[in-house]
Amino acid sequence: MNTYRHFHVDGQLRPSTGTNSITLVSPVTEQPVGELLSCSKADVDAAIASAHRCLPRWASSSIEQRERALRALQAAIVKRTDRIVESLVVEVGVPVWVGRSMQVPMPLANLDAIIEGLHQVTWEEQIRTSRVVREPVGVVAAITPWNYPLHQIVAKVAGAIGAGCPTVLKASEIAPGAAQLFMEAVAEADLPPGLVNMVWGGADVGEWLVADPRIDIVSFTGSGTVARRILASAAGSLKRVALELGGKSAALILDDADLDAAVPAIVRRCMNNSGQACVAQSRLLTPRHLQQEVADRITAALQEWTLGDPADDNTRLGPVASLRQFDGINHHIGAALDAGATLLAGGVGRAYGFERGYFIAPTVFTDVDRTMALGCEEVFGPVLAVMPYDGDEDGIDLANATPYGLSGAVWSANGTRAMNAARRMRTGQVILNGAPPNPASPFGGVGQSGFGRENGRFSIEAFLEFKSIQQ
Repeated sequence: MNTYRHFHVDGQLRPSTGTNSITLVSPVTEQPVGELLSCSKADVDAAIASAHRCLPRWASSSIEQRERALRALQAAIVKRTDRIVESLVVEVGVPVWVGRSMQVPMPLANLDAIIEGLHQVTWEEQIRTSRVVREPVGVVAAITPWNYPLHQIVAKVAGAIGAGCPTVLKASEIAPGAAQLFMEAVAEADLPPGLVNMVWGGADVGEWLVADPRIDIVSFTGSGTVARRILASAAGSLKRVALELGGKSAALILDDADLDAAVPAIVRRCMNNSGQACVAQSRLLTPRHLQQEVADRITAALQEWTLGDPADDNTRLGPVASLRQFDGINHHIGAALDAGATLLAGGVGRAYGFERGYFIAPTVFTDVDRTMALGCEEVFGPVLAVMPYDGDEDGIDLANATPYGLSGAVWSANGTRAMNAARRMRTGQVILNGAPPNPASPFGGVGQSGFGRENGRFSIEAFLEFKSIQQ
């Protein structure tokens, strides 16, 4: 049993003084694996005060100092790779291979891009008679999720360090192990006291943090429901807010696409991390006359997505993270069946062969149309909706037929055709023909996927303000 009873302030661990204890439950065994003691309002106040004291010192730091800090932090994280992977296996059910190939390498690659971005930001420029400078916005409240906990912590905290801003981090209470190890890395990197502080807890801790007038900007990754509460709370002090929310990403297969390459790639980008990713390609849009061929290829591709113990190196797909996730995903599956979608694989309830644990079989529906909830609502689980369309115009219209706009994909043998379709998709990111991720490019969404951008220099620029000095 891991216990989390301290918060981080002024470069030190202090006992949490809250009274709310949160039990961590294994998604594999459904048994307790840890306990977390929430912070009190006094603890949150102390963390904010610590960051506020650090602000003048770090805001005046040089680019070279910030780079040294980020490189030291990166080296300290690398040392903890195995322990971070282990914590994700135990607390969230992340398969070992996902931890080793994605959960840790992604934030490390982003740290490289942020360090590179320090030298890409235009810190000062002359515009006619004005000297325009970019300055730190102030104290950052970073509120991060459980599905890719280290990645989101790094995107926000490292960006803030690069911008010259101290941070108060509210890490997920569902996946505290990765956050605790990140703070160990902060301590080893010998960052200035107060530069990075961390508090634990539920919604009340977030409310205290967001509402405090000493917080200058809130950067949040999570659900739209929580985002609305953050916006309302932040309005009291008119602070800036950046939101990275959900998605219902469409993978648009054009009629000249290489199906041998496209279908397995789309299945992978839907099922990775048990579908618990805001960028999951959970809608596969196919020309109607290709739907049966696509369905056959999906069935073949699913053979490699074996469910099992996430601690086993051979497991491709682990359980979903919690009972709440398990119930919510099964609700979506049941609703799709009731709406008349055709079940190709998987189904409602615990996956066959498992007597316990939050295991959901990879589930695929065909004949999903835009009137069905499955075609437009985020599931956040291993569920793929295959949606037929008639002609390119209908396909692009279908891709845009959700309130979200975070990511998407286009597959075509013609690069110009693929680019033209990508330009017309209303989303913050489009992946052409399975292109690899670029951690230096801006990441964020439109519509109900939020606003603001992260990654590389954009993680830094998110925490900067302009000042014009007239000469």
